[in-house]
Amino acid sequence: MKYHDNSTYATHAIGIDLDVDKLRFLIPEICNPFQRLMYKLKRFGVSSYIERIAEHIKFGDSQGAIVVSASPLLIAAYNGDIDCVVMLKFEEKIQKKYAFKVKDRLICVNTFGETPKLQSDLIPGVNNTNTWTLVHPIIADLVSSNTMALTKRKNEIGDDGYEYIWKLANEYLNLKKGVHRNGKPFYSAQVN
Repeated sequence: MKYHDNSTYATHAIGIDLDVDKLRFLIPEICNPFQRLMYKLKRFGVSSYIERIAEHIKFGDSQGAIVVSASPLLIAAYNGDIDCVVMLKFEEKIQKKYAFKVKDRLICVNTFGETPKLQSDLIPGVNNTNTWTLVHPIIADLVSSNTMALTKRKNEIGDDGYEYIWKLANEYLNLKKGVHRNGKPFYSAQVN
């Protein structure tokens, strides 16, 4: 791990690989020719945003995510450390390509950080570890083609896990209606 904190580790890292074509569709602004060239030169120590996202999804903590709305496309990404969801909003082109339905099950991969106070959009649950105050979710299904690993993780989370995420998502919508983050990987750590 080159960019993320090597002194921590994810409980549920699934080691998925980045699909650069999927990433380019999701967030074309960081997949410009210069960034793609830098990504190809990573073995020579060249840094790129693409490489950081690749590392994030390979080593981050995988959890469940669920589609809350198809129009606009809202996905609730769960994280166990703060025991809450992050509501992510996506452009219409994402819904047109994937045709998600409400309650579709997805996987998010989270990394965490510390800030002076808890991010304002988070509603910590009873199982909050009080370790982190910042969460950065990426919806893995939108940036990786490792369907076997994603399906396996969805099965591990199971019906009970996804029902819990659905419950938290609905509580979130009642308490923070209209509050969401940009779902693009580069921006999803930032509260709007």
